[in-house]
Amino acid sequence: MNLSLPNDHSLSVRRVVLKLGTKQITDTTKINEENITRLVSQIVELRKTGIECILVASGAIGMARYAMGFGKQEFTLSQKQALAGVGQSLLMNFLLEKFRIHNLWVGQVLLTHYIFDNRRTYLNARNTLMTMLEMGIIPIINENDSVATEEIQFGDNDRLGAYVSVMMDADLYIMLTDIDGLYANYGTPEQMLLRVVTNLSSVMRYAKKPQESFTRGGMITKLQAARITTTAGIPAIIANGFREHVLQEIFDNLSTGTIFLPSARGINRRKRWISAKRIKGKIYVDDGAKRALLAHKSLLAAGVTHVEGNFLEGDTVVILDSKAEEVGLGIVNYDSRELIQIAGKRSEEITAILGKNKVNTVIHCDNMVLYGEENEHDHL
Repeated sequence: MNLSLPNDHSLSVRRVVLKLGTKQITDTTKINEENITRLVSQIVELRKTGIECILVASGAIGMARYAMGFGKQEFTLSQKQALAGVGQSLLMNFLLEKFRIHNLWVGQVLLTHYIFDNRRTYLNARNTLMTMLEMGIIPIINENDSVATEEIQFGDNDRLGAYVSVMMDADLYIMLTDIDGLYANYGTPEQMLLRVVTNLSSVMRYAKKPQESFTRGGMITKLQAARITTTAGIPAIIANGFREHVLQEIFDNLSTGTIFLPSARGINRRKRWISAKRIKGKIYVDDGAKRALLAHKSLLAAGVTHVEGNFLEGDTVVILDSKAEEVGLGIVNYDSRELIQIAGKRSEEITAILGKNKVNTVIHCDNMVLYGEENEHDHL
C-alpha cells in the first residue's frame, strides 16, 4: 500500500509496527473492549491489503490491576513483576479471542534489553518474528516485565516498539495513545496540533512527563521512540487510538495524528543493531570533534571533554555536544575509568597514561550512529 506523505512523497508500506497504549486496553477499572474490537477489525483490513502487522501491546500490569481489583494503587518493582505474570496471560487471552473471530492466530513474544544488546540473540529474535509473519501469525510483543529489573527494562513500550521497528525493517511505526498527536504549548490557549515534524530537537520542549502512576510512557518517551525510528529511516506516527477509524484515517493520506519524518534514507543493519543497544553512559565532545563526527570521522580522545556513567569497553554510549544536544551514539573502545583519564589527550599520550597499548579511537566511525546519518543499506 502506498501512503502519501506531507512532503509530496509517498511511502510504500508492507510492514507496520503498531503500539497499543495501556489505555487502549484498560484504565484499571474497566476493559476497553469496544475500542480493541474496532482496532482489531482495522488491523484485519490492513492485512487484507498485504500489510504485515506486528503489535506491541502495553497493559499487562493494568489487566492484572483490573482483574484483581487493585485499581491505581502503588506497587514496588517486584510487585509489578508479579502482577505482570498474571496480566500477560490475561492480555494474550483477551487479544487471542478478538483475533480468532477473524480466523487469525497471534503469538506472544516477550523481550528484554538483553535480547537487543547481544547480536546473536538480536538476530534470533528477528528470525523468530520473521518466521511468524511468514506463517501468517500476528506477533504480539511486550517487555518481559516478570523478569526485567530496573537495570534491564525498557521503561516503556514506546521505545520497545521503536526498537522492534528497527529490528524488523518496518516501513512505519504507529504509536496509539489517548491524544491526537504532538501539540505545541499543550494545555494553553496557544496550543496547536503539529501535523508534521522534521526536526525532533526543535519540538522536545513540548513533551510532558507522564501523570498516571499505572503507565510508564508519556510524550517524552514517544519523541525518544520517534528519534530511534527516524534515525533508521522509518517514519513514526503518534495518533489517538480512541478515534473510531484511526488506522483508516492514517492510511487515508494521513488525515489524523502527527508524523515524524526521517531526514535520511536510513542506516545499515549493523548500525541498526547498534542503535537498539542499551545506552550505558554519556560522552561529551567539543565543537571540533562534533564537526569531525558529522564528516563521518571517528571520535578521538582529544575531542572528549566529559564522561558520565559507568560503562565497559564494548558498551554503547550516547555522544553529546557542548550544548548537551545528542549527536549520536556508538560502541566505545574504552571503559569509563580509562576514558576519564585520557579525555582531551592526544593519541600518542594514551599508552603512557594507561600503561598499555589500545586503539586510538574512542568510537570508530563504523560503530557509530549519527542522528540524520545517511548510509546505504547492507546485509546482516
